[in-house]
Amino acid sequence: MKFKRTMAMVMATAMMLGLAACGGGSSSGGSSAGGDDEVKIAYIVKAKSDAFWTSMEDGAESFAEEKGIHLEFQAPEKETDVEKQVQMVENAVIKGFDAIVLSAADSNSLAPAIKKANDANIPVILVNDTMSQAALDEAGAHVETYVGIDQYEAASLAGKYAAENIKDAKILYLEGIAGVDALTQRLEGFKDQCGSFKVVASQTAKCDRNEAFNVMQNVLSSNPEVNVVWAVNAEMGQGAIQAIEQGGFSGKVQVFDFDASPDDIEAIKAGTLTGTVAQYPNLQAEGAIQACLDVLDGKTLEDHIVTPAALVTKDNVDKFEAGEDITAQ
Repeated sequence: MKFKRTMAMVMATAMMLGLAACGGGSSSGGSSAGGDDEVKIAYIVKAKSDAFWTSMEDGAESFAEEKGIHLEFQAPEKETDVEKQVQMVENAVIKGFDAIVLSAADSNSLAPAIKKANDANIPVILVNDTMSQAALDEAGAHVETYVGIDQYEAASLAGKYAAENIKDAKILYLEGIAGVDALTQRLEGFKDQCGSFKVVASQTAKCDRNEAFNVMQNVLSSNPEVNVVWAVNAEMGQGAIQAIEQGGFSGKVQVFDFDASPDDIEAIKAGTLTGTVAQYPNLQAEGAIQACLDVLDGKTLEDHIVTPAALVTKDNVDKFEAGEDITAQ
């Protein structure tokens, strides 16, 4: 059985046993939450600029169709356009959606918009990214749950692998967008496993492939001894790989990144990427939508509905592509 279907069944069983709130029986969702009316969910993410978000969109739309839900999947053009995302949340409130799924582009700035949803009795489910609890408290806002991986622990998988397999490491950290808690956790999760590594540089490339290419080029020019890169998303990992290849450093730098995009998988098979953290965006989408239905049905959710993560390397990439469960490896 393919891993996607297996995990969906596991999540459903967990809900029925009361161990988690993300799974759900096939009959409880849309009908009990909205009666004869179609449940309307605004699903707002940070961008559609890379394969991770398009995979999440595909998973969300497929699950919504299965449940008979009206879903509007929305995103700004760029992950840095926080104001546009705020407007999307506020518009969802004005339009009277039954629930909002949100992957916040900033861990602080979305709190007032979430408060507006609270005031309109529209539940907000976080997916993929958490929010600052201090910012929520200051705004008097709350969310029903967070559906997604433990970002820190997921990044630790890559950091542990690097620490165990690379000696005399000199590393470049490619940071993400400031103010996004999930990206900070990914950075720290890897770092804390690699305390013996010499840090050559730690710079933001704003989750952008072109910016990562430029940063990698500049660092290699001034510090050609760099032999490890940790990028907190796939786009930056791919930018680093391109700069390494164009600069004549192929085979000399081990790159790790996050998201297991199709480009990442091809790079692992080609030997230009050492490892990537997979976080199964389709399962996050299913869990987030089911959480909406559950809270609309009056259920109390756990603070964190945990979805799986795994490290993909040359040793298990074929199994990952085949849809097998590699989370226990």
